[in-house]
Amino acid sequence: MSQSVKIYGLIFLACICLLLFLDFDRKLIMEDSLFESVRTTQLSVLDEALNRGDLIVNNRLSVNKNRVMRLWNAKIAQNHSTLSQLEVRFVDIHEDPAAIAVAVRESGKAAMSAQMDSQYDNVVIVERNEETE
Repeated sequence: MSQSVKIYGLIFLACICLLLFLDFDRKLIMEDSLFESVRTTQLSVLDEALNRGDLIVNNRLSVNKNRVMRLWNAKIAQNHSTLSQLEVRFVDIHEDPAAIAVAVRESGKAAMSAQMDSQYDNVVIVERNEETE
């Protein structure tokens, strides 16, 4: 009897450890996915929103604020493919020189906890590197 209680106790303990490991693994995957999605979105939005005409004519880097927000919302939907919910907050978009600061919060269900949250804040500033002679 006591031997079977020990075995069932070990099996129960192993199941709890497995669930905790899966929950921790899901949290790591969620954070990596959020990081990659935000970085990919940020760089592709800057690439598309950069005002190349202003660069050629006035020799300065600038973006259009409305275009950046529109592109950001479209690109993050393409780049982020999990079933969790995203909340994007534009901290600041500076048009000249080009800079974007966003805070992205992701929340979803986990195995052991009722809700799992992950947040990623990012700032990208585009500067022109001019060589001095």
